[in-house]
Amino acid sequence: MKQLAREALLVTQDLGRVIFIGAIARYFHTNVYRESKDLDFVVEKPVSKKALNDKGYNQFERNGKLEWFSPRGIKLDIYSRDVSGIPVRKIIDTAIEFPAGRSKERILVMSLESLIVAKHRAQRAGDVEDLHIIANTKSRDIRWDLLRTFTKSKHEYDSIRTAIGYLSRA
Repeated sequence: MKQLAREALLVTQDLGRVIFIGAIARYFHTNVYRESKDLDFVVEKPVSKKALNDKGYNQFERNGKLEWFSPRGIKLDIYSRDVSGIPVRKIIDTAIEFPAGRSKERILVMSLESLIVAKHRAQRAGDVEDLHIIANTKSRDIRWDLLRTFTKSKHEYDSIRTAIGYLSRA
């Protein structure tokens, strides 16, 4: 298993119910790995600094910003509010469970539909690449009725549908 996937499993073991988003979510949905320098996840309730420190997680200042690192040195972005305008509660309620590791261990990742909306809204180079991979590997699995519930307007929904259609043929 790739390093970030192993780390996602260890973070789940350390912290309990967390839902992974971003590059690691793309990996679990598509089985196509992309190198990433961090692991992004949402928590239902904010985890205290003390609770994280007690489990070996540390915070360091880098470029004037405090950043969290796992006990194994992986940078973490921990969300307890919205992700690209999607409420954490909705990400939690629609999360998908995937097997991870050699035994029956499992991790939670954001739904394919919420991942598509978040990536479409972010529009960074890596996000566009992610959408291309998703369109090529999972376009038939997209639940468009669910995706619609994550969008803010008919225009946004139509734009995503058009983009996925185009990218699936590109």
